[in-house]
Amino acid sequence: MGRVVFLDFDGVLRRTTSNPSRFDADCLENFEGAIRQCPVSKIVITSTWRLAMSLKELRGLFSPDVAARIVGVTPENFEEETYERHAEILAFLAARNVASLPWVAIDDDASYFPPGAPVLITDPARGFDADCAARLAGLLRA
Repeated sequence: MGRVVFLDFDGVLRRTTSNPSRFDADCLENFEGAIRQCPVSKIVITSTWRLAMSLKELRGLFSPDVAARIVGVTPENFEEETYERHAEILAFLAARNVASLPWVAIDDDASYFPPGAPVLITDPARGFDADCAARLAGLLRA
């Protein structure tokens, strides 16, 4: 399956200063360009948008070829966790019996992850820029 990419939206595909209900076109373009460089990688949505939209609606936000690689959303974690998003990712992997698969998360909030976790942190004011795209492409090829 390749590396699994766990994707946040706010601060990643949508800058914090942008319209709260849609992606910034350049951020989406940078992400899709990077993910296309590793066709076997799959995408799982970690964004809180997953709580308000169906998987079909979430896929509709992406180009068809990238949308086809979105395999699900992380479960909502109802327990108090120190590293909430990390716990949701581990729960997703465990539920599918693929806990050993390599993965990377893309998020703008490092506090959701323990030190050393495989996470690409974005600047929420800049979103997923060309530098992030290059870093992701490198991680996916590794």
